[in-house]
Amino acid sequence: MSARDEAYGEVQVRGPNVFTGYHHLPEETAKAFTADGWFRTGDLGRFDTEGYLFLLGRASTLIVTQGGENVQPEDVEEVYQQHLVIRELGILAEKGRLVAVIVPEMREVRRRNSDIESVVREALMSAAHTLPSYQRISDYGITRDPLPRTRLGKLQRHRLKERYLDVKRSVATSETASGPMALEELIEQDRALFDDAVARSVWEWLTTRYAPRRLTLNTSPQLDLGIDSIEWLNVTLEIGERTGVDLSEEAISRIDTVRDLLREVSEASAARSAATPVEQPEEFLSSQQKHWLRLHGPFLSAVARGLYALNRLLMRVFFRVRVAGLEHVPTDSQFVLVSNHVSFLDPFMLAAVLDYRRLQRTYWAGFTGAAFRNIVFRTVSRIAQVVPIDQESKAISNLAFGSAVLRRGNNLVWFPEGSRSVTGQLQPFRPGIGMILARYPVMVVPAAIMGAYESLPVGTVWPHFQPITVIFGPPLQLQALASDGKERSTEERILHELEGAVAKLLAEAEREKIQK
Repeated sequence: MSARDEAYGEVQVRGPNVFTGYHHLPEETAKAFTADGWFRTGDLGRFDTEGYLFLLGRASTLIVTQGGENVQPEDVEEVYQQHLVIRELGILAEKGRLVAVIVPEMREVRRRNSDIESVVREALMSAAHTLPSYQRISDYGITRDPLPRTRLGKLQRHRLKERYLDVKRSVATSETASGPMALEELIEQDRALFDDAVARSVWEWLTTRYAPRRLTLNTSPQLDLGIDSIEWLNVTLEIGERTGVDLSEEAISRIDTVRDLLREVSEASAARSAATPVEQPEEFLSSQQKHWLRLHGPFLSAVARGLYALNRLLMRVFFRVRVAGLEHVPTDSQFVLVSNHVSFLDPFMLAAVLDYRRLQRTYWAGFTGAAFRNIVFRTVSRIAQVVPIDQESKAISNLAFGSAVLRRGNNLVWFPEGSRSVTGQLQPFRPGIGMILARYPVMVVPAAIMGAYESLPVGTVWPHFQPITVIFGPPLQLQALASDGKERSTEERILHELEGAVAKLLAEAEREKIQK
């Protein structure tokens, strides 16, 4: 190969320590050696100006992008797979682009966010920040099946394209798949599951509810059926009403496939509580969880007032926070405040523009992975009256916390998207707040936060001190929401109106920004 610095090519070797060919395999020997006797190692390398050889990877795995850039997939895979959400990732070239087949770490997905697509996308975006643009993947497919490997654990790259295309075809045809598998296709061990009347009833219900999707015992409720943490609540309540089986959060956490679900309902107690986390929230909260609902005593009230003043000062000095429509937020009556969510700064901005009188009886829904990650954050959350919300796996306690706050006559701040938007655009609202408000129809104030995404978006650590504006819209009367609209249920009608109100505020603010 050329000795010119930065040039690269296949590393070839020759010498007394190199074998001379394959025994009785002349064709293989001809492929492995050049005409003048150099052994082709299959490795890529280059010499620097001082004559040192640097190995760059295998020639057989090299990918050349449309822009002519050379990519060694193993190096890129190593970067992406450092993220806890990604269990396996295999990179290949498709029409000159880098694409990937991804196997998510399902337990980590449940800890972070029940929406697999959003969690994987956020993980990819986070990892991409450390890579040059030509090494970033442009498309991917998600599968629960392990990637094909040799007995030694090496990735079988020649099979990746087939796997990638299969995954993409599966996604494209998911809505027109051919329904449930026939029970005759089951092996004897699986067929025994259907000897249980409860499991058989749940299977029949699943085939109806998720028709016409393809349904097998290996179907993932989360990955294939789109059942997130809130939908799990709907599923478990429906199963309870049909069969009398009450699935606990611990049982739900063990379910990765439909097979697991049927086993759990078969083994669960037939007794089912008539209460729900919305109707009787405190029955679903432990004594330790109820600790977060207690009102402040004199000492904590004094500390809270001090932290409020400090936060208000910092937000005004560093982010020049402004407010519009504050008159829409009630001072003497109970309310729920719903807002878009793009940054860790969002709750601090809302607290900075609300006066302390409003905040005294206001509780905040806070993500357990951020607001409760250590003793310092937990202490501050207790002072700020934050209740722990885990959108990944604690749907029942999430609803119980929100309902308990309103049942006690307090105000509630809730971010219905469930997680920060990685794009800055409004995400679909999750149904939890609709369920809560259908039972406790208090006044709802929509809010829009502008500028927080530019100041501290997902994936950044240090903020850019950009001006931030908080806009409150006119209150919504839930009695009108419950009786108007075309959605199937009161919860859905409420959710639709809430999302529309926040989207309208954002759109109006964006138009005013453009006009200026």
